[in-house]
Amino acid sequence: MTVAVLSGRYDRLVWGAVAIAAALLFSRIVRLVVPRLEAQRPAEERELVRLRRGETALALVATAIPYVAAIIVLILLASTFLPRTAATLGGSALVLVLVGFGVQRFLMDVIAGSLIAFERWYGVGDFVRIEPAQVSGIVEQFGLRTTVIRSLNGDRTYVPNSQIISASRSPRGYRRYSIELLTADPEEARRAIEGVGRRAPVGQARFLRPPHVVEERELGEETWLVRGAADVAPTMEWLAEGLLVGALKAQLRGESLLAEPIVYTLDEGTLSRYERRVLVR
Repeated sequence: MTVAVLSGRYDRLVWGAVAIAAALLFSRIVRLVVPRLEAQRPAEERELVRLRRGETALALVATAIPYVAAIIVLILLASTFLPRTAATLGGSALVLVLVGFGVQRFLMDVIAGSLIAFERWYGVGDFVRIEPAQVSGIVEQFGLRTTVIRSLNGDRTYVPNSQIISASRSPRGYRRYSIELLTADPEEARRAIEGVGRRAPVGQARFLRPPHVVEERELGEETWLVRGAADVAPTMEWLAEGLLVGALKAQLRGESLLAEPIVYTLDEGTLSRYERRVLVR
C-alpha cells in the first residue's frame, strides 16, 4: 500500500516537472519568434495590422504560460501531499481558498486583460493613451495581467489591466496636420512651408514627414489658398501647432500673408462617416 502511494506521488511529481519543462521550452520558443516579428517592416497597412495581431497573440501566450504552469504544479502538489484535503475541497472550493489568500487583484487583472484582448481595445505596437493613469506611448507588452507602455522618451510604465478605465488608440500611430495659408504670393508660401521642414529640429524631436505643399488654388484676384501637410508623432504636436505656425508667421510677414496660418488635424474617414449621418437643414 505504501509503495503504491509513493509511486502515485512520484508520478505526480514527474508530471509537475514535465509541465515546468514544457512551459520553459514553449516560453523559449516564443522569445525566439518575437524578435523576428519586431524586425519586420511591413510596407502595407494590412501587413502591419496582421503583424500587430500576431505580436499581441504571442505576448498573451507568453504571459499566460507561467500562470498556467504554476496552477498545474500547485494542483499536483496539493493532490500529492494533501490528497484528502484536495479531494474534500474540490476544484471550486480550492479556487475560493486561493482567492481568500490574496489573489483577488490577480483575478481582476486577468479578467480585465481577457476582455481587453477579446474586444481588441489595442495590441502590441499600437500608440495609446491609458486612463486614469494618463500614460501615453507604444504598447510594448500586453499580457493577461499587465500592459506595458513605453513612452517616446523611453520610460516604461506597467499598468495593471484592472486599473485601465479607458484607452484612446491612434489608428495610424501618428498625427497628420493640414496647413492652410491665404496669401498673395503662392511661390513664397510654398518656399516657407517647405523651408520649415529643412530647418526643423534634428534628432528625436522631428517631423515624421516634413511640411510639404499638397494644393495651390486661386480664390480670387491676388488671393491664393496654399494647403500643406505634415506628419508628427503623438505627443509631438507642438512641432505643428507651435514651431510650424511661428516659423510661417516669421517668414511671411508683410502683405503676402493675408490671414493667420491655420493648422489642424482631421481624420478624413471619420469626417466622411460623420457627414453621412448628419442632415443639415
